Amino acid sequence: MANLLQLLGRGKPARPRPDSLRRYRVDVPMELPTTDAVFLVLRRMRTPLVVIVSVFAIMTFGLSMMPGTEENPERLAIFDSFYVISYTGLTIGYGEVPHEFSYAQRLWVTATIYACVIAWSYSIGALLSLSQEQTFRQAIRLQRFGRKVRSLQNPFVLVVGYGQAGEAVCRALEDQGRDFVILDEDPERVQQLALDGYSSDHPGFAASGRDPRMLGLAGLGHDRCEAVLALTDSDETNLSVVMSVNLLRPELMVIARCSDREHAQQMHDFAADVIINPFDRYGAYLVMALRRPAGFRLASWLMSKRGSNLPHRLSHLTDGQWVVCADGTFGFEVTRDLESAGLDVILVDPADGRPDVSDAVGFIAGAESDIVNMANAAHARIENDQLFIAVRQNSAVNAAPLQAFDADSVFIPTELLAREAVARITSPNYWSFIDHVLHEDDEWDRRVMDEIVAVVGDETPISTRLDLDFTSAPAVVRWLNEHELTLGDLVRDPDERDVRLAVYPAVLVRAGRRVFTPGMDEKLKEGDTLLLLGRELDLAVVRSTVFHDSAVEYVATGREVATAWVFRQLQKVTGREKATASRGPVPPADEG
Repeated sequence: MANLLQLLGRGKPARPRPDSLRRYRVDVPMELPTTDAVFLVLRRMRTPLVVIVSVFAIMTFGLSMMPGTEENPERLAIFDSFYVISYTGLTIGYGEVPHEFSYAQRLWVTATIYACVIAWSYSIGALLSLSQEQTFRQAIRLQRFGRKVRSLQNPFVLVVGYGQAGEAVCRALEDQGRDFVILDEDPERVQQLALDGYSSDHPGFAASGRDPRMLGLAGLGHDRCEAVLALTDSDETNLSVVMSVNLLRPELMVIARCSDREHAQQMHDFAADVIINPFDRYGAYLVMALRRPAGFRLASWLMSKRGSNLPHRLSHLTDGQWVVCADGTFGFEVTRDLESAGLDVILVDPADGRPDVSDAVGFIAGAESDIVNMANAAHARIENDQLFIAVRQNSAVNAAPLQAFDADSVFIPTELLAREAVARITSPNYWSFIDHVLHEDDEWDRRVMDEIVAVVGDETPISTRLDLDFTSAPAVVRWLNEHELTLGDLVRDPDERDVRLAVYPAVLVRAGRRVFTPGMDEKLKEGDTLLLLGRELDLAVVRSTVFHDSAVEYVATGREVATAWVFRQLQKVTGREKATASRGPVPPADEG
């Protein structure tokens, strides 16, 4: 059964940005101090370099002072001495040039060999020691990370926090071909990024999102950055990210995770676009399934995976006593949501043992341990087999046992965060339709659900966005310049006009205003944006129709016209001649 509590979440829309938040335009910091690896090498290798240079200088000067042989009594010139010391000190050994050396010169060259070996050993040891230092290796990784981020050419999303929620978001972005950059405090999580099997190499670095300089280095100031997701386990870190984005790049969308109401209010003050508190929403969706079953089924179905069938109504979800066995914030949030809907709720601590559910209608196992949750859920099912059982899943490791247990509802906070965050970034119009479903009354939801099922079928529809502009729909734009085209015409089969495609218009966006479930007689205009739900093949037909003038004319009028432009012009000329001939000769004017 497709489960809204598992697949769907809705954040609170941010309030308008207060006018009191005056801001001075500041460039996003992009560099951290003392992060240049070359600077670190020069600073730490200063003494070894001085030793090597000193040895070469002393040996060069000393060799030039050594007397020559009886056949060649002249001393070596400075250049010749430097040449000999260079290949000797670098252990190359060309020989005695420009002539044979005297014993004094040979003795000096011998001393040079030992002195250079000692100097090089000391310098290489210092360099190897530097390469093992964490600071130097961190600087190298940081520079490599910065180069990768700066080289990004496609729009990307900055994800702060690569836990379960962050990983789920990144996998959803990967499935849609979107680029992303990872920032997480835990080095092991960032190292796991390379092992998670992504098709592309995505930049990631282990650092705190509280540092605005690290956010800048991770792409906050990049022209291609289109959104920021703050998904860490720390509300304070997520608040810091929201503050930095709001003050440094207020034009970017920022979506934040939050489990504390005080931090959520502070995020609202900094105008976060979406604040997702999965604990706060869970009880609200339970109440929605109880009070508005049609809206629950429709939203759950639309947010299910591709190919999922329309879920059945939860018939045994009724009023009565609810038992919430949970610890921490989760139990408090769920209990308050259920009580606000007028339900009788008992909150018990998992440490107090197995609760009594014999007279209850619903049981929520919401401890922080999956093992405890499954044990309590199993006991509750044995004690009351008519009980509605909801289980909180904290780790993906336990997904298979929970699926085998077949609970009525499985609450996965990470999935909830991921689906809403990705939906808002990649398909805001689709999410606006889901949000509209959640706020409409049950009668409207039931009617729309019946309409979609009648057109598309009972499998989860696929959504697509269609922009009626010259780039995305050139044939439609050319037709609209001289004629009319309705929404009903657009969803006709271009091969058989009387057949309607399995396509349902969900949203029409015109001049920034959204019209939900527009009528088939709605006249389209250039610049409109449509959100269409339907089957994949039928949506592909619509996307093909808008590029062909003959197909657009056929679905609009029923006239079959040639595909090529030349033949269409000939048809127009022939049509005008036939029309003239059918009217007959024009009678002469009466001269009275």
